[in-house]
Amino acid sequence: MAAAKTAGENGLRVALLERKDSITEILRACGMMIVTLSSEYMGERVTLNVKEGRLCFPKHGFSVKYSGPHKDFFAWEIYSPSEHLVTLGDYEENIKKGEEGRASAVYDKQILLEGLLAEARRCSVDVFPATNVVNVRKEKYWIEVITSEGKIFKGSFIIAADGRNSRIARVLGFNQERRFYGTINSQGYEMEGLTLPHPHALVQVLIESGRESKIAFITPRAQGENTYMVIVSDLNPQTDKEGFFDYFTTKSRFAPWFKHARRIKRIGVCGNMWVPIEDPFKENVILVGDAGWCQEAEMTGAVMCGWKAAHTVTSALIEGKVNREGVQSYLDWWKKHHIDRLDYNVLLRNLVMPIICTNEEIDYVFSRIREPLPTNLDPYETPRFVAEGLQRAMPVIQQERPQLVTKLMRFSNFPLEIILNPTIRAGFPARFSM
Repeated sequence: MAAAKTAGENGLRVALLERKDSITEILRACGMMIVTLSSEYMGERVTLNVKEGRLCFPKHGFSVKYSGPHKDFFAWEIYSPSEHLVTLGDYEENIKKGEEGRASAVYDKQILLEGLLAEARRCSVDVFPATNVVNVRKEKYWIEVITSEGKIFKGSFIIAADGRNSRIARVLGFNQERRFYGTINSQGYEMEGLTLPHPHALVQVLIESGRESKIAFITPRAQGENTYMVIVSDLNPQTDKEGFFDYFTTKSRFAPWFKHARRIKRIGVCGNMWVPIEDPFKENVILVGDAGWCQEAEMTGAVMCGWKAAHTVTSALIEGKVNREGVQSYLDWWKKHHIDRLDYNVLLRNLVMPIICTNEEIDYVFSRIREPLPTNLDPYETPRFVAEGLQRAMPVIQQERPQLVTKLMRFSNFPLEIILNPTIRAGFPARFSM
């Protein structure tokens, strides 16, 4: 989405939904979100006030309306190809604690966004659905947003929140100097009737290691008693994902989980992995969330980015500073909470083990991590906890498989460009600008 901001009664006047659908269809397509409640992300600990129907960001000092359903889950479970299990969180112990023991919660994004749109309209924001933004350009006194239909919207600032494949980042040339790490696409279905060992967990399955390692994710849905999002992904955007999904659910060793399952709706996503944009400002355009980040800023990160950018732009308009100085507080915040706090190298190194280790080696390593790791859902923290688990198991691994120890020691310093080279070559970076 791109939003043009002009000085109005409430400081916010225009919102453009960059998709050719009705608002209802856009919200329905969004489907699900995960909000981390039990650990800090970007310095924030999100809480849900069920009584007031608000999703709260106490450290940033704001909340958003949410009165829809949610579903708690209590561990992140990672399976090796032969079903050896490493868990972030002790599922049985956490579930006994109820809400206090949850790793996170799943919410209905459609209901969340419906609430946000309703609040925006109450603040005199004009919303233009079915509007496809194709370009932005700076004029002397304003910046223009151009749509595919030839319409032009003028504003003092533009907030670009158009995701990992941000067209606005591309047309402004932000991607020209960014290091590209490849294109990842995922495909799957919303399903019901699964028979999982632990139904209230986030499940990650490493189906196959190698240069095109294949991974599956199973996440509870907020709606329904036994409804899940099941997706498969790998490091080659050309892979037959439908065939891969069929193999996982009908022929792999994990197929018994799906014996009585039913497919409800097909879902998928495709996005590029880039080095983050350190300075997300150009010609009065501010990039927020995934538009300027490496892969995923997380749902809570996206909400915080949107709030911070809108708050900063409103203040800049009130103070009459329609320039970089007016939004410097957002740029400082971006550097502090994204660039300085979250290392994209750590995030991408989650891909390393399946690439440089065989199925048998991963099965062996997982079998040696016997105790649950700390409850956590942050992809930037997970490698640290896994490394600590490996460290405790290292004496046994050193004795039994010394050559594997040498391979594992390469994780932290092996160049990502070499590890991900096939992914980089198979991807489609779309660096050009208009």
